[in-house]
Amino acid sequence: MAGAGLIGATALGLAAPAAADELTLDFIVDVQEISGYAGGTVEAYTYLENDRGLDIDGWSADFTVPDGATITGIVGGEFADGAERPDEGCALVTPQRAECHTNATLGHTGNVETLFEVALPAGVSGVIGAATYTVTPDEGEARTAEADVTVLEALEPDLVATLGPGFEIAAPPGAAFDQILEVTSLGGDMVGGSIDLSLVGGVTLTGITGLDLVDGATRPDEGCVVVDAQVLCHTDATLAQGVTTEVTFHLRMPETAERSKLGDATVTVTGDNGGKASDTQAVYLDADPRVLDVTATPSVAGAAGDVVEIVVDAANGGPLGVASRIVDLVVPDGATIVGVEGYELVDESTWPDEGCALLSPQRVECARTSPPLLTGEAEQWTVQVRLDDDATPGELGVAQLTYRGGDEFYEAETVVTVTDGAGGGTASGGDGEELPDTGAGSTAAVMLAAALLLAGGAAMTLRTRRA
Repeated sequence: MAGAGLIGATALGLAAPAAADELTLDFIVDVQEISGYAGGTVEAYTYLENDRGLDIDGWSADFTVPDGATITGIVGGEFADGAERPDEGCALVTPQRAECHTNATLGHTGNVETLFEVALPAGVSGVIGAATYTVTPDEGEARTAEADVTVLEALEPDLVATLGPGFEIAAPPGAAFDQILEVTSLGGDMVGGSIDLSLVGGVTLTGITGLDLVDGATRPDEGCVVVDAQVLCHTDATLAQGVTTEVTFHLRMPETAERSKLGDATVTVTGDNGGKASDTQAVYLDADPRVLDVTATPSVAGAAGDVVEIVVDAANGGPLGVASRIVDLVVPDGATIVGVEGYELVDESTWPDEGCALLSPQRVECARTSPPLLTGEAEQWTVQVRLDDDATPGELGVAQLTYRGGDEFYEAETVVTVTDGAGGGTASGGDGEELPDTGAGSTAAVMLAAALLLAGGAAMTLRTRRA
């Protein structure tokens, strides 16, 4: 029973000596000590027992509390209308005094318990006075008991905040979803409080259940506003000890994002009279991570000694950005990687976070992480490959591309062909002494080269696989 403490003083009816066959009124009244936290409501226990005396045919009962405390109700019953003692029942005569009467009969071994609800004052502590309980039989003398009323220092709210449902939440681009906040005070009552909720990764608020969404640029006295991706709320309501309240935030996912995980949404609840609690929930954009269209030059051709270029293209057509991208290109024997446009090649022992490392004469790896490749953006990598001076004309082999975007892998191939021409040059011309153009010779050479290109050309094979 809330508020029950040590049993207070008890008044005993002491009967005068009587003959063995004669009974007198002999009854006990009791009120237990009343105690509770400042500003709280407790139950006051009162008791009447007929201690084997004569039957008590009707009686009155008066219950009083000291100034500062107020009587607010009867457990399991109601006060009668009016401010005078009724013939049957109880009336609240003043905020500090209840007067009751009944015509019932209390037998010689009967007892009656009554619990009154008492509100304790805020802002005080210690014993504020005494409560009294007086019973007067319709035919007999009154008995009174009293007990201290003690106000304990207010207990600071011990708040628990939970953001759900679940530890994480995911929804497709543009989809609506809810975040549900539950708040419980395990300590004292929380008298008014604030709520702060972060909106992560482009998530927008569309409504709230449990509080009103209002206009403004600062936290309102009652309700919520959105300011700089923060939902700021306040309420003057009281959250009683042990009670759980719920607020539902209605949200919408962005259409695009830099990455699948939008962030950790954080909620913080702060009581006006003390107490603070926080919780987080990971928020994900639920989308297919294979967002890139990756291609490589289908085929390249050049004379022995020439430098040819393999161009890698990556375009982002999905809703998610890709931060980390790695190009891994392996060329066939008879060719050597000599450069990547815009980058300095370093050896494997000094692998850069951003840039290109030559792992072998036939293999290069390049990395880009910043800025991310966002929705609608594209990028290129141009790898320069030198055909060996002694390369035999014909199809040299296939250059194998493995492109990693985030956690996804994409593959493509480039057919490398050596044409029948003077070695030691480049794809755009020789590097030896320039000879005069005699007409027929140069024309025949051009026609032969064209014929070889047509014969040796091959369609690119593009394959994709998941990591």
